[in-house]
Amino acid sequence: MRPLIHKASVKLTSPDRTKNISLGDPLTLRLQKDGKISVIRASPPKLPFGIGMSRESILGHLGDQATELLKHAVAQEARLRVRIVEIEPAYLRISGDARVFISVWGDPTNVQTNGS
Repeated sequence: MRPLIHKASVKLTSPDRTKNISLGDPLTLRLQKDGKISVIRASPPKLPFGIGMSRESILGHLGDQATELLKHAVAQEARLRVRIVEIEPAYLRISGDARVFISVWGDPTNVQTNGS
């Protein structure tokens, strides 16, 4: 695996989506019908000892450039390693909005570039 995107911003679906996330958390990418790529986080089961089902929630979606780069790989369900690499809490930003950044690793042959 090689880095496909070193750092891409996630457009959060709501500001409270940054609660209970940490650097290095694994994420999943999913292509939506409208062409956007959603960033999915699996929450661990609420019951002790891992009993129960994990829940998936949409953290947000990728921007236009990252979507164009990864659309082919996500549509083909290529094996990607997606991790949180930076979290900017809302209280540290003038705008008052939290920000989350991810990195994406995978096989570069699965990525479509402008020329292909």
